[in-house]
Amino acid sequence: MKFRKIIETSIYSSDLEKMKEFYVDKLGLEFVSEQRGRHVFLKTNKNMHLIFYHTVTAIEDETNHGAPTPPSMVHFAIEIEPEEYRKAKKLLEENNIQIEKEIAWKNYFKSRSIYFRDPAGNLVEFITRNHWNVID
Repeated sequence: MKFRKIIETSIYSSDLEKMKEFYVDKLGLEFVSEQRGRHVFLKTNKNMHLIFYHTVTAIEDETNHGAPTPPSMVHFAIEIEPEEYRKAKKLLEENNIQIEKEIAWKNYFKSRSIYFRDPAGNLVEFITRNHWNVID
């Protein structure tokens, strides 16, 4: 079996409004839908970014998969074009989002990463395209 791509990433927070403001208003992800007090669904190009309120979804038969899920502290990366790197950094600075680290990778594509935290403490990364050898 050959897998095509990761189509969604799920994270958890107890403050969905703050997370929505961060990802939609500050970072510019596309808002898809929400159910107040339960979830916020966002989109980045062809991928879904789901934010759940763990206390609610952990007890629902439909969403409770039985695996423990942390309320925060996960890491995921959002791919950007290399020529958008400065613009992405400026976006963080203009929104007073603290940059934890920047890395100029020494790989074939000379990719770059900017690391920062969302309001729930998740580690978010902007990484320039082609860091990983994957095809769209």
